Amino acid sequence: LNGLVLVVVTTVGLLSAIYAKRHVESELSDRISHFYTLFVLSITGILGMTITGDAFNLYVLIEITSLTAYALIVMGKGRALMSAFNYIILGTIGACFYLLGVGYLYIKTGSLNMGDLFQILPAISGSTTVLVAFIFVMLGIWMKMSFFPLHGWLPNAYTYAPTAAICMIAPLVTKVFVYVMIRVMFSVFSVDYVFQLLGGNAGVVWLSVVGIFAGSLYTLAQTNLKKMLTYIIITEVGYMVGGVWLANEYGLTGAIYHIVSDAMMTLCLFMAVGNIIYQTGNASFEGMRGVFRKMPLTMVGFVVGALSIIGIPPTCGFFSKWYLISGGIAAGHWGFVAALLFSSVVMAIVFFRLFEIGYFKSGHDQEVVPLGSNEAPKSMVFPLLIVAVSLIGIGLYTNELVRTVIRFALPEGL
Repeated sequence: LNGLVLVVVTTVGLLSAIYAKRHVESELSDRISHFYTLFVLSITGILGMTITGDAFNLYVLIEITSLTAYALIVMGKGRALMSAFNYIILGTIGACFYLLGVGYLYIKTGSLNMGDLFQILPAISGSTTVLVAFIFVMLGIWMKMSFFPLHGWLPNAYTYAPTAAICMIAPLVTKVFVYVMIRVMFSVFSVDYVFQLLGGNAGVVWLSVVGIFAGSLYTLAQTNLKKMLTYIIITEVGYMVGGVWLANEYGLTGAIYHIVSDAMMTLCLFMAVGNIIYQTGNASFEGMRGVFRKMPLTMVGFVVGALSIIGIPPTCGFFSKWYLISGGIAAGHWGFVAALLFSSVVMAIVFFRLFEIGYFKSGHDQEVVPLGSNEAPKSMVFPLLIVAVSLIGIGLYTNELVRTVIRFALPEGL
């Protein structure tokens, strides 16, 4: 599983670094060296979170990733400073929860190695201390991944961050924390402990259902492109957490697959929106007037990303939703199935409204602009198109990905 996530992190990091060059020059011309130092350090922290086998080192690497994210976000304009401050407060609370949980585990076991903990914990699984540790660790991870209702820091932080930074942070941070949750649940604790001894998975799935409905409705209410995408992220986190806690093969397969697909979908949409903002200077829905004609290549990427978020085949978004819905049906959790279908309908409404504005409404009353007259620079368009093609490619090779990689990441006893 961490091999798969490492590929996703390095791919997203490389493409976003290439894409960010022009944004950095225009938005952060006096802090270019600061940006790239923080960018590389953030990627290092995320890779370390994926690789480490030590529960305390995971905390250290989470803090490295978070501290660099705070610094990158505060480079933005407008309300970026206050948004970063809110992120610091809530992010620190989440980190404290995680560290408290690890401390309780160390008190009971005398070890911080994940492999050792997995061997030791079954013998003391009835301990209240272990239960408290599990709750604290989960709360910390959920706060860091912005799982509803612990999501308050994310919308403003991601909206006001520099576009160059958010194209890396948004696709990776929440998805890697979903991976961390899976890793802790099944490599530190166990399937038996989480799903049989505790038996609270139905409650967590209902929390994810509420999160999906809430995120979808918030998305529907937005008129700013970046803020709309932030609420889509919150909705997608609900997908993945719910899929894991369905406690069956289809649900977990869909959640792991969605880590890959959602990272690429989010990257695709933030790149496309970044191109639009770079050329028009406008992040509102109305700023998209006539954009299909002005920026045809950018809108190809935007449409592919949108169709994947909605769940239209053959994009990868369709197949991750297929597995998640199948997991909901297998678990008999019709609320989760209804939430997924509802969110897909809402995403269709939101994006087709944007298609209408971008295609049928011109920038000025009856003005006809030349095709491609305001297209973004090539260094921004090419990475976007590569990501858009990958969304279709991942979808077409879903069976190979599930059969050769994801199947081996599923824990025994599920």
